[in-house]
Amino acid sequence: MAPLSVPWGDGELALPLPDHWTLAQVARPSLARAAADWPDRLAQSLNRPEGSESLSAVLASLPSHGRIVLVLEDITRHSPLARILPIIVRELDHAAIADERVEILFATGMHPAMTARDVSRKIGPLAERFAWRCNNAHDGGAHVRVGEVLHCSGSRRVPIYVDRRLVQADLRLVVAAVTPHMQAGFGGGAKMFVPGCAALETISRVHLTGLLGPLAAPAVGTEPAVNPMRRMIDAAGDLVDRSHGRTFAVQYVLDADDQPAAMASGDLRLGQQMLAKQCAAAMGIVIDAPADIVITNAWPRDYDMWQAFKCIANTAAAVRPNGVICALAHCPAGLNMGRIRWPLSPAWTRRLVRAIGVKGIVSMLRRLRPGVHGESHFFIQLAVQTIHRNPVLLHAPELTRRGQSFPGLPLYDTPEALFAAADDRLGPNGSRRVIVFTAGGTSYPVL
Repeated sequence: MAPLSVPWGDGELALPLPDHWTLAQVARPSLARAAADWPDRLAQSLNRPEGSESLSAVLASLPSHGRIVLVLEDITRHSPLARILPIIVRELDHAAIADERVEILFATGMHPAMTARDVSRKIGPLAERFAWRCNNAHDGGAHVRVGEVLHCSGSRRVPIYVDRRLVQADLRLVVAAVTPHMQAGFGGGAKMFVPGCAALETISRVHLTGLLGPLAAPAVGTEPAVNPMRRMIDAAGDLVDRSHGRTFAVQYVLDADDQPAAMASGDLRLGQQMLAKQCAAAMGIVIDAPADIVITNAWPRDYDMWQAFKCIANTAAAVRPNGVICALAHCPAGLNMGRIRWPLSPAWTRRLVRAIGVKGIVSMLRRLRPGVHGESHFFIQLAVQTIHRNPVLLHAPELTRRGQSFPGLPLYDTPEALFAAADDRLGPNGSRRVIVFTAGGTSYPVL
């Protein structure tokens, strides 16, 4: 079999597939590489925006002491902000905006707060120039109610609480990548506000939209018309802009080298929707039929296990029932969600899930852990559903090194050991048809 490798940290991870396996498809995103002059194109887009005045005109219209909040993604994302932000800051300098009028807010949602080292790695020297902070979802006093949005059930309304200083800013400059998302269809847009800069109560209620029925419904790659979470997010974004100030967005789709290959500046929602269409065309990968084995690499959502699990959810539809999912997760930050205490082995966990059923297990977990919030509820239920349908095996050497584990997912030190275990799960007979997702963190199957 021809040599095969996938992105892994700053290098590649070789995948020595067994000779008796049949490699049916290597599912790679088809987005063209970014042009060498992408910084110039990004600069041009600021003054040729979609659905908005140019950034220079927006800055000129601000009150003399108007405040600007730069809303940025956190360390779990791969945007080259150290190269992108100077292009935007150059416009602020041309408009003679004093540094004291600018604040950076990282849209961390419920993610752990970034450290000073994280921020320096993410945005370079600008970490020393501008004041910065992370969304603190647990600080109720830091958020203000901007209104309510209709819950997708149509039976009630959900109050929206967003970071107070973000809402009070005269200009919100959003800088974000648009990528597939397992609940919102695609990231970017007002998702940077909700859940990115929202209070815990709001984040929980919005994430619970994925649990309307008896099962958690992965919605990766779906459009707003059929995606209740995205509709709520967009409505929440409208409330923020109605409250005070205005928003100008710089959004893009990243190529395999994490460089902006497509971009749209200007209106927040319009830009996100334009790029989501390009994202769907490049990252929704047509497969002929579900495989016996899916190998899914968490890159580029592989900073920690919370992010890496998305590669399993994104690509699970590409494997047949009782087929095996082999997940590859670099996870330099390890679990990054606190130690998970679970008394059962992965094998016994799956036996229990299969015996009691998804709803029974989820109900039990909710009674045992009543403080778990919306995103975590969705995550747990989706994990239980996946384990019920398919055995999931994991190669995450950083978790092994730290002595960490994830309930229901057995860990293997090497790809060879991972593939041998997959062979054992399938038994001595039957086919070994394999699909490999090289970037399972941001791609998904189209059946």
